[in-house]
Amino acid sequence: MENNRRQRVSGWLDSPFQVRYENAAHLQTLLNEEDLLALISFDRENELKEPCLVTVGLPELGGGSTLEVWRVPYPPETGYAGEVWYSRTDAVLFGCLHFEGDRVPGMEQATYDAYRAILACQKRLGYPYLLRTWNYLSDIHREEDGLERYRAFCLGRHRILEATPDFERHLVAATAMGTRTSRTLIYFLAALEPGFRLENPRQVSAFRYPSYYAPRSPSFSRATLKPWGAEAHLYISGTASIVGHETRHVGNPLAQLDETLSNLQSLADNARRLHGLEIQSLDELSLLKVYLRQGVEMEPIVQCLQRRFGGRVPTLFLQGDVCRNDLLLEIEAFHAGILGIPEKGSRE
Repeated sequence: MENNRRQRVSGWLDSPFQVRYENAAHLQTLLNEEDLLALISFDRENELKEPCLVTVGLPELGGGSTLEVWRVPYPPETGYAGEVWYSRTDAVLFGCLHFEGDRVPGMEQATYDAYRAILACQKRLGYPYLLRTWNYLSDIHREEDGLERYRAFCLGRHRILEATPDFERHLVAATAMGTRTSRTLIYFLAALEPGFRLENPRQVSAFRYPSYYAPRSPSFSRATLKPWGAEAHLYISGTASIVGHETRHVGNPLAQLDETLSNLQSLADNARRLHGLEIQSLDELSLLKVYLRQGVEMEPIVQCLQRRFGGRVPTLFLQGDVCRNDLLLEIEAFHAGILGIPEKGSRE
């Protein structure tokens, strides 16, 4: 893994990669490297408290402790814009903010305020286009004033984003996952130029879901494809066993895994067809994060992915509360690749 970390796919933003946490000295070495944009820790409160060390707070399954490393070609500028800590170059912005669950009257207002701070940060620093967001929500299924907190999150996010002209056109890839911590965390990537919004022909776009899923539909796209010169990053949202807008294979984790992989393949195919991304099969993906609901056995999932990918795709397994109670797992993906000629002859 370490041998691959200097392989850059573009002059703007490197591919993220994963390393195993070893000890505090190893962590400090990573933090001291000049080209570090951000460092993500998933399952541990680390000994070192640094702004660029983002701690998600989800149990990692399978032993060990993984760090996700984001790098840029030269030292970034870091600082705060309001409540948002940021790290940036002249091409890309990474930002994060977090808040305790009891800091504001409810999840809807907390989400509204958080995204208002993110938009203000983008405007102040001059990166108008979001590329990808990660939302880790405390007590995602708990009810507040008769509304599930995930649905309240969707409502608060929609309220602030809908103020942007033609906002659905600019919705980006996202993950929303429940944690057992008291803290809600949001981090994001933004850029000077937009990526391409990608949808899945097998699914209703999330922002078109029927109203019984939430008072306002979830405001995200199925994926974002961001060209960086002749190369590109494909950011695939948290993806699950949903066809149309309905959950499939309730109670059957392996069948849900198969359906999820079909959705991921459909997104990869759409990126190739519409934008010329050179990817044929899922074993070409660069990274996977697999979120398993508590109580779902990990080993059969690992074996199925091993048969499918032969160990060729670095995969991180985390325990989290998926947004729907009948979904047992969710997968997000990342791919760094080359842009060729779209199969349709022109981009949509």
